[in-house]
Amino acid sequence: MAIVRVLVAVACALVLTAPSTVAAPSPDDHRPATMTMTYQAGDLAAVVHAPRTLVGVHPLVFTHDISATVLVRRGAVVVLVPDPSSLTRHRELWRELSSGTGPLAERFGGFAGHFSVAQP
Repeated sequence: MAIVRVLVAVACALVLTAPSTVAAPSPDDHRPATMTMTYQAGDLAAVVHAPRTLVGVHPLVFTHDISATVLVRRGAVVVLVPDPSSLTRHRELWRELSSGTGPLAERFGGFAGHFSVAQP
């Protein structure tokens, strides 16, 4: 009977100390919920990708590159601008929005205070 107890104890120890066979998720597998919105202000149009929940201050990134989803998964608010020559004008719209004014204030008013516009 003593040998059975020893074998059970050894088996339990092996099970408890064995490495997990379940693969741990990669940090890249975490995909927070995101939202996509568009805007048109005069002749300027853009697509905005952002975390669904805006808590704290997020970096604001202007790009014409389609890889915006990578940045938004990392917590950035991304403005996807189709015409790179208009980046300065889009940046100005968002500066106005940061103070709660401008043509984007009605649609994107909830963003005010939750992004940081980098100085050029």
